[in-house]
Amino acid sequence: MSRSLIILLLPFWCLISPLWAVEPMIAFKTSIYLMLTMVICYVIVLTLQPRQILYAVLAATGTVAVLNLVYGLGTGRMVPGLFPHKNMLGTNMVILWTVAVAITLDKGALRWIRCFGISFVFLSLFLIVESQSATALLLAIATGGGVIIAGLVLLGTWLRPLRLGAICIALAACFALAAWVLAEPLGDVIGPVLDALGKDRSLTGRTVLWMYAEDQIREHPFLGVGSGGFWRYDESPLVRKIHADFYKGRNTTFNFHNSFYEIAVHQGLIGLGMTVLALTWALGWTLRGAMTLGSMPAIFFLSQSAAVTTRIFAEADFYKPFILFHMLLWIGGLSIMRQIREQQREKRIYEQSLSNTNARNNGFFWSRRPRLVGW
Repeated sequence: MSRSLIILLLPFWCLISPLWAVEPMIAFKTSIYLMLTMVICYVIVLTLQPRQILYAVLAATGTVAVLNLVYGLGTGRMVPGLFPHKNMLGTNMVILWTVAVAITLDKGALRWIRCFGISFVFLSLFLIVESQSATALLLAIATGGGVIIAGLVLLGTWLRPLRLGAICIALAACFALAAWVLAEPLGDVIGPVLDALGKDRSLTGRTVLWMYAEDQIREHPFLGVGSGGFWRYDESPLVRKIHADFYKGRNTTFNFHNSFYEIAVHQGLIGLGMTVLALTWALGWTLRGAMTLGSMPAIFFLSQSAAVTTRIFAEADFYKPFILFHMLLWIGGLSIMRQIREQQREKRIYEQSLSNTNARNNGFFWSRRPRLVGW
């Protein structure tokens, strides 16, 4: 925990936020739930190996997918099925899709589990398409392609000298795309993409919500209002206006549809800074694990981390309690750190034992040399 204290900064900050929060009891309850979420992540990492974590995620999300399919076939309501709304269905199916692709390509996985992985690949893709969630569809394309490409490059399927060439080609493609985007008027590039996804230029009103969030941050810049301190329908005329503008009912849970804005409003810029540090820490470890360990679990955690980083710009549930999609980010970072540290420890022990053995052999050699009489 001392080496990963950075990801616990925000939970500890939330734990003391009731001192200034608008709703102290809600802030305290949320902080306890968030701390329990992080404890669950630590317990999983300490009790399961990385490949076992993938098996557990496949079993959990796969069971939900099968139940959702049965429920949809029985009631005719495949979407959202067992979930409150389609975005939650799409998000969980993206998890299933990513882990199923990873296990299918993992040569170290058990054969019968890989067979389950193949079947869940098709089931998760079917439910993602049925959910009609643009975010889930884009994440599925990105994570599936990331796992496949990273598997080809990092697992040695391609010749090792070609890894550098593959990285250079990928960087060249990114720079070429950026040059094309900047060379053309920005609206001409973004407009067709948004039209194809069925989105308007305000990203379904997200830009309007972000302006409201910026106004609230200016009012409470450093400490924020605490968890549950802004979205109070009965006490806030502004919240009632936002609900009316977006055709939301009184009992509807709403948010700013951006995790950075959501955290900055409720936990202040201090909490936002802690969030950025924790996210950077997790991304750094998962990237290091994929590059140095070169295992399929490490590649899965890297792809999942990239999906989380992409999604938090459009959704506001980052660092919320008991959300598997984001828990896998912390589980991945902790698991990779533990694995690399264990390898480093074993290497030091081996080098120390080798050094001691050499020292003993040298001492034995010199102690057995015959002495010359008279010297």
